[in-house]
Amino acid sequence: MARSSLVLSLALLTACGSKDPVEQANDGTLRAPYLAIGDTLAADGLDRLPELGAQVLAAAEGHRSEPGVDAIIEGAGHIGTQEIQAARTAYETMSDGMIQYLAAHPDQQAGHVIIHCPMTFGGKGALWVQKQGKIMNPYEGARMLHCGNKLGWDAELPKT
Repeated sequence: MARSSLVLSLALLTACGSKDPVEQANDGTLRAPYLAIGDTLAADGLDRLPELGAQVLAAAEGHRSEPGVDAIIEGAGHIGTQEIQAARTAYETMSDGMIQYLAAHPDQQAGHVIIHCPMTFGGKGALWVQKQGKIMNPYEGARMLHCGNKLGWDAELPKT
């Protein structure tokens, strides 16, 4: 009985596409590894950030002249730190760039929203892009996981 349960569990995991998040994010785009970094930080994690940052840098190669990509590259270059607050600061730089990049590429905005948390960074606030759905705050993690306000792509963005 236990063996059949194990086989069934493995079959379900395989059928559900339980790929490694780093593998899933390695689709050659800027957006996928950026989103995986946000998910990692929202879970208060640091594991795999160096690999995800490297994916962002590789994807950015063909886009260096596009809006926001310099900021994405700058943040990705510092995301692999082993200090959570430093990683979140690097992610803020990446997020500012990602918002500029996606504003210039409306065809890539579908299914994604801009979020603003006014409380992060000591009340300075910060913005990020995530998939539509429940807010998952990469700057605050478990402390204030769902803190933030969804903004439309045509909204005037708050100063941060």
